[in-house]
Amino acid sequence: MTTITHDAGVITPQLVDGYQASSEARTIVHPILNRSNPDITFRAPGLRTGSFRCLFPVEADAVAAFAVFRTPQVLTIADDDRPGIVMSFVVADGDISVELDDETRDVWWVEIPFQEVIQ
Repeated sequence: MTTITHDAGVITPQLVDGYQASSEARTIVHPILNRSNPDITFRAPGLRTGSFRCLFPVEADAVAAFAVFRTPQVLTIADDDRPGIVMSFVVADGDISVELDDETRDVWWVEIPFQEVIQ
């Protein structure tokens, strides 16, 4: 089960789908004239950034989650079955959306763009 903790409580979507994350590689390669091997400046990679979607079977729950994600705050996502997605994050760099599922016309999706943060 996935839980998303925020300042006022916990969101428990039925499903998290479409999770994708990337991390900026910050190592710098310095080409050197007349030398085949460049100098390298190693730097730690950036924190994760990306997006994921949450499925809600009840419209009111989706609308409430949408409101939470629109509130500036640090959130935490955790999942016992997917430890790789555990992180603290802020909603950033994109659009937060809520939509009725096209196929079923019965469940709701909320999509969240995120930037991982360290607390």
